[in-house]
Amino acid sequence: MKTLYVSDLDGTLLNADQKLSEQTIETVNAWIAEGGSFSVATARSWDSAGHLLERLELKLPVVLMNGVFVYDPVQKSYIVSNLLDRDTAFEIIEQEERLGLRPFVYTVNRGNEFKIYYKGMFNPSEINYVTDRLKNGDERFRLVDKFDIPQDEQIMEVNAIGTEKELEVAFRFFHGRDGMQCHFGPDIYSPGYHWLEINHPRANKRDGVAQLKRLLQAERIVCFGDNLNDLPMFEIADEKYAMGNAHPLLKEKATGVLATNADNGVARYLRTIIPPARLGTSSGTA
Repeated sequence: MKTLYVSDLDGTLLNADQKLSEQTIETVNAWIAEGGSFSVATARSWDSAGHLLERLELKLPVVLMNGVFVYDPVQKSYIVSNLLDRDTAFEIIEQEERLGLRPFVYTVNRGNEFKIYYKGMFNPSEINYVTDRLKNGDERFRLVDKFDIPQDEQIMEVNAIGTEKELEVAFRFFHGRDGMQCHFGPDIYSPGYHWLEINHPRANKRDGVAQLKRLLQAERIVCFGDNLNDLPMFEIADEKYAMGNAHPLLKEKATGVLATNADNGVARYLRTIIPPARLGTSSGTA
């Protein structure tokens, strides 16, 4: 029976330094070498996830931006794209600005050139997000005075960052409306802050992972996650494992709870199903 294993990145496969540990790299690559099916489903774009995953010998497509894209890292091509209707996107932007929020607007053109338009950094979460991406060579960011998005660019996502209280009015306004999907949850790297990411209705990990399952013709799904945006893929997984550091709601829905991301919870799980001969001598939690 073919089983597809899918892991979230931040708070799950990545450690607190937003990196893959040596044990995780060794273990995932051993599982793939054994013929195991392994992929990731992340809120990150390929611009921010690609360099983090470059040491993994991934052979399958991955789910990006909570399902906005299904991307083939081998062929370097986008298989599925779920983009916002332009009028809907501008309604979101205008309403958020009326509520005093400061949206980040993500776009892509026909040449697969990506940009992020924003009007500044006004809280620690925004600062951490932008500066972390810039220091890793991310060239998407464009600081602007107003959102004059060129006609040849399609809008993938509108993201507002703030405290839960600052964002909850916008979340209540947009949640459940036609033409959009809301992802609302804590920023695990900036305690006290939340992200409200609004995308196409099919831009979620449930639909993205279902697409992977069809492509692979897998019969079962086993997934790993830590945050609220992982709940959609938990809904369709045959087994779902929450990290020890996961949001309480994920633990409630999970088949089981693993060690934390800092303690290589996913790698430890995979090591229970990989023949010992395939593994090296690494057993630490580096």
